[in-house]
Amino acid sequence: MSEIKIATFNIEWMVSLFGGRWTDWVSPTIPPTFPGRSLGGIRLEPIADVPALCQRIAGVIQGIGAQIIGIQEGPPLKEQLEVFVKRFLGNEYVVHHSNPNWQSVCALVHKSISNRVTVLAPDSPEVTHLRSAIPYYPWGKFAKADQKKHRFARHPLILRFRPDAEKELRLIVLHTKSKFSKLKTREQWEAREPEAIQDALDTRQKLSAEIARIREFLDDQLKNSGWKSPIITMGDFNDGPFAELMEEEFLIHNIIDELVGSLLTPTHHLRHAMEPQVLATASTTRFPDPLNNGQITEELIDHILVSPGIWRKTSPFRLKKNSCRVEAQVFDQHNADTGPVLQRGLRPSDHKPVSAVLTY
Repeated sequence: MSEIKIATFNIEWMVSLFGGRWTDWVSPTIPPTFPGRSLGGIRLEPIADVPALCQRIAGVIQGIGAQIIGIQEGPPLKEQLEVFVKRFLGNEYVVHHSNPNWQSVCALVHKSISNRVTVLAPDSPEVTHLRSAIPYYPWGKFAKADQKKHRFARHPLILRFRPDAEKELRLIVLHTKSKFSKLKTREQWEAREPEAIQDALDTRQKLSAEIARIREFLDDQLKNSGWKSPIITMGDFNDGPFAELMEEEFLIHNIIDELVGSLLTPTHHLRHAMEPQVLATASTTRFPDPLNNGQITEELIDHILVSPGIWRKTSPFRLKKNSCRVEAQVFDQHNADTGPVLQRGLRPSDHKPVSAVLTY
């Protein structure tokens, strides 16, 4: 029986490795240092030694040892990631890339299987619909004129792995919209600042709209052979297993729960690849929660979900027992960012990767 290891890894603003440049980037430049820069309301941190940081990132990727790695916050240009692969990963991976964006969704496929991996064509009807505008009504609005439309800023990337003519595994790499909004402090909530709260609700509606469209895509993929079709959905979902303030106060659904599907359609229901005892304590990122007085919060927001064909063992692809985990040990081997002053150049990312092994 053969095995394939897959992983998902958000590599914190990879565009910084290329001088924070997009349209004016000169190939194959990776500068020795990065002074930092502002992108709208985001400040990209300076990096004292860019090649050293690239080595940290490459060390994690190589340490994971996965044949397919979904990448979030990849660079805007496919060629940029290809330069990174050539210089720091021994040119051992083929790069797949979604739409150009300051944070792009990408995939690295090891050359040992690259001839068996393709990308679902962007102009195919199913992908065209997935990327089309998603209508929604802002909180408290219902007039026709109030309707808004939202699109994925970071297009999902859909891969097909076909080890032979009889087997096909689909992998959807996601990076959903962030929850960040104008609601940045607990004091704003306590004061019930209308603009900040409305913006936070609107942000969550856009996130929920993205998940609803993905769920619609999954239903369409699974409707004809849900028990058998093996599909992996993985990436940075920007949501974890616990409800935070806005969800508790406004009874907004947890988007992970929206994504897994309805219990009334068990042929379409996804499950987490982690065993329950692992899932209960797993985390991939930590941050000071502004809505909880800056308390450091550890959360699992990077996930690997499997379709019924995998978890019910009705497809050729099976999840290897106890294989899904946060790659904390590999990450820590290449992380020197232990504080108290955090430095971007010392950490491979602000996310730890998650991996799983499938047999077929």
